[in-house]
Amino acid sequence: MPKYELHVISNGKLGWTELAAAAAKIHPYVTAIHIREKTKSMDENYIGLQFLLDKGIPANRLYVNGYPWIAAAEKLGGLQLPGHTMPLPKIKGLYSGVRRIGISVHSAEEAILREQEGADYVLFGHIYETKSKLGVMPRGLEELRHVADGVTLPIIAIGGITPERVSSVLEAGASGIAVMSGIWEAVDPVEAVQAYVNQLKQTEMR
Repeated sequence: MPKYELHVISNGKLGWTELAAAAAKIHPYVTAIHIREKTKSMDENYIGLQFLLDKGIPANRLYVNGYPWIAAAEKLGGLQLPGHTMPLPKIKGLYSGVRRIGISVHSAEEAILREQEGADYVLFGHIYETKSKLGVMPRGLEELRHVADGVTLPIIAIGGITPERVSSVLEAGASGIAVMSGIWEAVDPVEAVQAYVNQLKQTEMR
């Protein structure tokens, strides 16, 4: 198993057929593909998930954002939750079938709390300026280091991470990276994924 993780998060701009086709090509190279379709209903997310499963993407390679029952019912690889979610022990009690739970955090204090509650990993960002967070100050590498100093669970960094920035992010304490536009908006998503994978491997070999 690779030391560092690569999560690819859907951007809400692709139709299910287009998303499933691209995901089918990149899934062998990534840790997880997140279905993060915030403008779609729970039922729409469930239906969309079937498109990806029908393309032969393993359930354990798929994560869903915000819907514990989908993650449990379909035995997905993971569940990603927003920072304002209900307490984790309650979610784990209600949905014991969920394999892995991650939560978005924006500070070391939040990360410490979520680790104490039993999160399997945290998603922290945004690290760099990004189009999806225009006008919002990035948290930067120094804050990432602060988070890494406070917890032992994996930290997946997100936000403006290009292949050229991967090594700096990992050296600051991240256990992996999450990417959106850098993959889905690329001319060739597979080539884009491989550029990230190469940087992850190079850092791992140092």
